Amino acid sequence: MPSVSVTHCQSYDPEEVRDGVRECLDHLGGVKKFASPGDRVLLKPNMLMAAPPERHVTTHPAVIEAVAELFIDTGAEVRVGDSPGGSFRNIEKFWRATGILDVAERLDIELINFEASGSYIMGGEGYPISRPVVDSDTVVNLPKLKTHSMTIFTCAVKNMYGAVPGFRKADYHREHPGPSEFAEKLLEIYLLVNPALTVVDGVVGMEGNGPSGGDPRDLGLLLASEDALALDVYIPLLLGMDPFRVPVNEAARRRNLAPDPSDIEILGFGAEVVDDFRWPSNIYYTLDLLPSGLARALMKLWWSRPAIDPERCRNCNVCVESCPADALKSGALVPEFDYSSCINCLCCMEVCPHRAFYQDKSLLYRLTSLFSGVLK
Repeated sequence: MPSVSVTHCQSYDPEEVRDGVRECLDHLGGVKKFASPGDRVLLKPNMLMAAPPERHVTTHPAVIEAVAELFIDTGAEVRVGDSPGGSFRNIEKFWRATGILDVAERLDIELINFEASGSYIMGGEGYPISRPVVDSDTVVNLPKLKTHSMTIFTCAVKNMYGAVPGFRKADYHREHPGPSEFAEKLLEIYLLVNPALTVVDGVVGMEGNGPSGGDPRDLGLLLASEDALALDVYIPLLLGMDPFRVPVNEAARRRNLAPDPSDIEILGFGAEVVDDFRWPSNIYYTLDLLPSGLARALMKLWWSRPAIDPERCRNCNVCVESCPADALKSGALVPEFDYSSCINCLCCMEVCPHRAFYQDKSLLYRLTSLFSGVLK
């Protein structure tokens, strides 16, 4: 029976977070269960973009610092690493903006650039997995609890996608544009990395059209488990949604890997169900609500796609460089879309530092969304 440890944590006050993380891990047997003196421990946060902590787009530095301190106290050698989109240009900008560089300097720990560290080719599909990830004795997964406009929910399993360095991540988006098939890739990469522990930053999560353009939502939770899939099943349930509407969870269920919600043992804080959490609108899953024949006939008139708000756009071209389908080109005022090439992966929305992207929807799409109601 998988266990999920839950702790109530109302703020990012360092002492409160430290106490909350310690309590969370104590429910699972304590930090010494996961590392011994001299072990190489790699912390893998969500460092999606060079955004400050108050945007609540990335794993909060207070959570990273609390986890790092606990492992340092065991005598382990702690490092922090990730491979966010666009970081090939200047990863120090990401470390600094997210507050992770300050943590590293205070604790004297190494920051690892996955882009410059090489990779091992692993699994039957030949996935490149960053060498520091594979070479570590313990991988600790530190995701942020957020919605995602393509995959509905991004947390424990999807955070391991950053173990793939470089442009191969963009290739997988292009080669597998549908949420279900992309979820299979996410699951396979997670299974290859197989983190020993996952600690979720849910103190302030993100609702609406995440993972970068949504709205912060106070949830006051820290969660931890040895089983990332248990977390990804339990958290949507806690937020009022069928967890198997999340493509990664459904992919895991098809392989008999996802736990039944009734089999998950909850340790610690008994959080109440959040019944007004806002999930993203999603073209693929609203489609499921229509009769199949009608859906096929109306698809040409029923669409949702990324678009750019010219008042927010600074024409920095981060989206152009990160687009896996080459559907964006530099323009005089804002980048220009070639929608015939767009695969609707929303990578542009993920990496935009100015929140300039939104989802443009056809009239028919808006009408059917109103008719079907909020995704549950």
